Amino acid sequence: MTPLVGMITIGQAPRVDVVPDMVEIIGPGIQIREVGALDGLSREAIAALAPAPGDDILVTRLADGQSVFVAKRHVVARVQACVDELEAAGVAMTAILCTGVFPPLRALRPLVEPQEILLGLLRGLTWEGRLGVLTPSVPHVPQTEARWREVGFDAVVAPLSPYEEHDPTALARATTALREGRAGLVVMDCIGFRRQTRDMLQKELGVPVLVANLLVARVIAELCGL
Repeated sequence: MTPLVGMITIGQAPRVDVVPDMVEIIGPGIQIREVGALDGLSREAIAALAPAPGDDILVTRLADGQSVFVAKRHVVARVQACVDELEAAGVAMTAILCTGVFPPLRALRPLVEPQEILLGLLRGLTWEGRLGVLTPSVPHVPQTEARWREVGFDAVVAPLSPYEEHDPTALARATTALREGRAGLVVMDCIGFRRQTRDMLQKELGVPVLVANLLVARVIAELCGL
């Protein structure tokens, strides 16, 4: 049988901005079922999930292509409900399309969490210079710095929205910050970042750059035996 793989966005499905790139990596041997933590919600209901001071901030994409900020505490239960829904539908495994850190989630089948995949890979690598991290917005910077510091990395963090990553000025600003911070390897710390931005950063910086969604796709392919 063709494996069925679930993918959960913390926004609204389908994620036409990233899933097609992931499917190119995974190949044609699986079926994908996407669900979103914000599926079916009105803009008013989504606005009620906005971060308050002190909240962990997540940024995601809606079905109409707009990006929104939500508080992590508001979406954890919704993500769990998505896991339950996909497992009830018979998925072989589920991937969360977010690089944020989540509390333990219940899953009877393999659950792929991008942040843990990134962290495991980085702990198996050495490189010259600091870890560079692209984070989705200026408000994300303090929490991103703290998160990577907690797991042992002195990261130089630069903001760049994955939904505005083709803005030459914004990209140049992020590139300069990473270069001046002596980044020797860069993590694009949001599932929305794309291969094209990775290629531009690698060309400008001359260092390896990791795209979270493509890395997750490679893990899914391996788990499916593809």
